[in-house]
Amino acid sequence: MKEELRLISVLLRYPTSELKELIESIQAENPYIYEFLNYAKGETLLNLQTEYVKSFDLSDKSTLYLTYHRFRDDPKRGTFLVKLVDYYRKKGFEFVDNELPDFLPVVLEFCSYMDEATALEILSNFQKELSQIEEGLKGLGSKYTPLISYINELIKREVNQNA
Repeated sequence: MKEELRLISVLLRYPTSELKELIESIQAENPYIYEFLNYAKGETLLNLQTEYVKSFDLSDKSTLYLTYHRFRDDPKRGTFLVKLVDYYRKKGFEFVDNELPDFLPVVLEFCSYMDEATALEILSNFQKELSQIEEGLKGLGSKYTPLISYINELIKREVNQNA
C-alpha cells in the first residue's frame, strides 16, 4: 500500500516531461493505477497537462487542496494548515517543495512514510473531502478518477474492518 500511495502522490502532480517518461516505464498490477497509466501512456504531454488542469485547477469541486473542501476560505483553514505542518514535523517529515501541507500529493507522500495504520488514520480523517474530489472528477469525466477512487476504496476497507 505504501508504494502505491507514493506512486499516486507522484501521478497526481502536474505533468512534466520527466513525469511522462516515468509513466512510460511504470508497470502496475493495481487495477485503479493500471487504468490511469493505460490512459496516460497513450497521451501526449500536452493532453496530460490539459486533463490535469481541467480536472484539478478549473473546478473547486475537485481541487487537490483537501482543506479547501472542508473550510473553503474560512480563517480556520489557515489554523488547520499550521497544525498540519506541525504534525508533519513532529513525525520527521519536511517539505521539499512549496506546496501547502494539505495538497493531496503531499499528504499521500507523507502517508507513504508512515506505518499503514497511521496512513489509513490520516486518510480517513479526510474521507469526506476525498469523496467530494472523487465525485467532482466523476462529474467532469476525468481520467484521474481511478486514482482517487483507489484511495477511497482503501479508506472504506479500513472503516469496514474497524466496524
